[in-house]
Amino acid sequence: MTEVATDRRARTPQQELLGSVLSGLMALQFAVVVLFGKNVAAGELPFPMLALRFAGQSVLLLLVLLLLRKPLLPAPGERLPLVLASTIGYGTEAALFFSALNHGKAGAVTLLFYTYPVWVMLVTIGLDRRMPAGRLFVALLLALGGSVIVIVGGGKVEVAPLGIVLALATSATYTAYLIAADRTVRRTDPVTAAAWLGGGAATANVVFAFAFGVTDLPAGSSWPYLVGMAVFSAGAFAAMLGGLQLVGAVRNAIIGVLEPFGVAVLAALFLAEPVTVTTAIGGALILTGAILATLVRTTRVREPDV
Repeated sequence: MTEVATDRRARTPQQELLGSVLSGLMALQFAVVVLFGKNVAAGELPFPMLALRFAGQSVLLLLVLLLLRKPLLPAPGERLPLVLASTIGYGTEAALFFSALNHGKAGAVTLLFYTYPVWVMLVTIGLDRRMPAGRLFVALLLALGGSVIVIVGGGKVEVAPLGIVLALATSATYTAYLIAADRTVRRTDPVTAAAWLGGGAATANVVFAFAFGVTDLPAGSSWPYLVGMAVFSAGAFAAMLGGLQLVGAVRNAIIGVLEPFGVAVLAALFLAEPVTVTTAIGGALILTGAILATLVRTTRVREPDV
């Protein structure tokens, strides 16, 4: 009897490598989103900007699905989880993160947010009641240590108490989103899932905008950057979900720590911002952790078909 796959989890070393590469591409594309976001006038509360970003992402991905003739609807049984993950999960997480930036420097907020791989690993251990491979712990420590060096080395780590609360809430919300998506969205095409994720996140931020009475749109000069955010968000979300389905939440989270290093490198390449010694050292640690996480094998040994 031929085994029928009930999810998209990696079953060969090649698929695991693909999942790790997709997770790395996710981090680099989110780094581009951050650079574009620096030029968007988000205002005191960022809800309209985020709604436009996520709506644009969803429209782009729906067009891709139509061109490729891929399913527009998630797999049966995964539609409600996707709606909840996108609205309560990612939409809320993004709103919390950008709101936290109003109460602290970006470095401090980012540093607190990037505690999420720790929470992802701890929650996964609690749910699965088994320890991940030892090398994943080493990879986690290297990646987190490197991100601390990169962010603190850049200075400006001041944050108000409310900013701390919002940043840690962002980390907790993203942890919940990542684990929920990993465990409930297993068969849906990643591009389809990313389109729904964008639509749900946009809807959540429209609700927040009306609830808080924030209706001012970003300034006209910000719109080219906002379009860039939507384009790279579309690619980042598709890569995120593809990598998540293949290698799971823990490895996806560890490799995702490449993002702050990616921001520093892209800023050096395109904004002429110098790469400091601390950035180089921290980046080396992050890359080592990401490579180590990539090399960890969890492929299941498959019995020959009968």
